[in-house]
Amino acid sequence: MIKPVLKPMSVAEYLSSEPSSPVRREYVGGQVYAMAGGSSRHNRIAGNIHALCWQMAQDRSCRVYLEGMKLRVGKEGGYDTEQAFYYPDVMVVCDKPLPNEYYETEPCILVEVLSPSTLSIDLREKRLEYTRIPSLRTYLMVDQDSLFVRHCWRDSEGRWQERDLTGDGEIPLPCLGGSLTLPQIYRGVFE
Repeated sequence: MIKPVLKPMSVAEYLSSEPSSPVRREYVGGQVYAMAGGSSRHNRIAGNIHALCWQMAQDRSCRVYLEGMKLRVGKEGGYDTEQAFYYPDVMVVCDKPLPNEYYETEPCILVEVLSPSTLSIDLREKRLEYTRIPSLRTYLMVDQDSLFVRHCWRDSEGRWQERDLTGDGEIPLPCLGGSLTLPQIYRGVFE
C-alpha cells in the first residue's frame, strides 16, 4: 500500500465505489489506500502459487483467487474503524458459501508476496489480522528477491506455528490435501 486517500470512508462507501475505481484499493479502519503494481518476479511467484493451488483444488469444493478478490477482516457488523479489506496475492477458500460477490471472509490459505513497498504491512499488520481469522490454516509470506518463505500454520490445538524455509523446503496445504515446494513456487523466477 502506498497512497492513502485522505478522506475517511465508511465500509458502505468503499464497497460501492470499489467496482468503478480505476485502481485496486485496500480499506483499513476508514482509510483507503491505493495499491501499487507488482514487479515481474512478484507476478510470476503469485501466478505459480495460484496455478499449483488451482490444480490441487480441482476435485474439491474450493475457490482459488489471484490478487483480484478482496478479503474482509474484522468484526462483522462492528464499527467501520474495526473493518479492513485486503487483496491477498493468493487466497483459497474451501467448503464455505460465497458471502458476497466482491469479497471473501473465510479463507483457509492466504499468500502475500513480499514487496519493498508492502513489506512492513505484510509482516505486521496483515499477519496480525490474518491470524485472527478462525478458518485460516496456512499463511505464507514469500520473498520475491530470494528463495525464502515464512510458513505460518495453525496446529491441531489451534496455536500458530511458523518456520522459515529456503532451498528445497516443502509446505503442506491441508485444506487442499497437497503441498508446495520452493522450487515449484520459484519456477522461472530467477532465470
